[in-house]
Amino acid sequence: MEPLLINKTDFAQYRNITVNMDDNKRLEPFILEAQRIDLSNMLGKRLYFDLIKYTGSYNAGIATTLTTATTYQPTTDELWFQKLLNGTSYPYTWPDQSTTTKIYAGLKPVLVYLSYARFVRSDNVRSTQSGFVKKTLDFAVQVTDKEIQGVAGRAETDANAFFTGTEDFMIDNADYFRKYIDGAFDGSARDAFKSESKRTGPRLTAVTGRDYSRDRKRYIRY
Repeated sequence: MEPLLINKTDFAQYRNITVNMDDNKRLEPFILEAQRIDLSNMLGKRLYFDLIKYTGSYNAGIATTLTTATTYQPTTDELWFQKLLNGTSYPYTWPDQSTTTKIYAGLKPVLVYLSYARFVRSDNVRSTQSGFVKKTLDFAVQVTDKEIQGVAGRAETDANAFFTGTEDFMIDNADYFRKYIDGAFDGSARDAFKSESKRTGPRLTAVTGRDYSRDRKRYIRY
């Protein structure tokens, strides 16, 4: 099974999750669903599988340093995918030749908000021997299903907003990511990053039921 790309600690700066939560039973299944379904659709299968591959090999390499005296030297691929996942800052030259430093937040906030949306929609439903039940509260008022859908929808919108940074990061570093942008490995990636019209509106496949790759819009100039 592929490794989880985020854990509970990654939620702290984006969404409040109770410190008493049992991660294995309550939170991690939603993370796994979000990365397997939502994130893989957003990235395209080949880019997602490479993200899992190089994240896993990087983590395994770092783990060896805990038991040996050697220093792990990540590969070029591992370093690029660490930047893709965790974020980074990098110099950027605007069309007028002025320069700045772009700050890229990484894929982690995207996955945090996708996981959070799945969590708020499903966490209050429990499977018991008597069937599915919804928990009640003694000292608080439970929010309505409409309010829950609103919270989840806003989280998905935030995930989409953060993902535009991923698109920019890959385009700005097309010397490495061109094979994914051009669709050499995945046709959906080509449709996702190359279009003649501007990006408009929400585009999360797993939550809207639409073709995410078809709906993502962007001008790209090399």
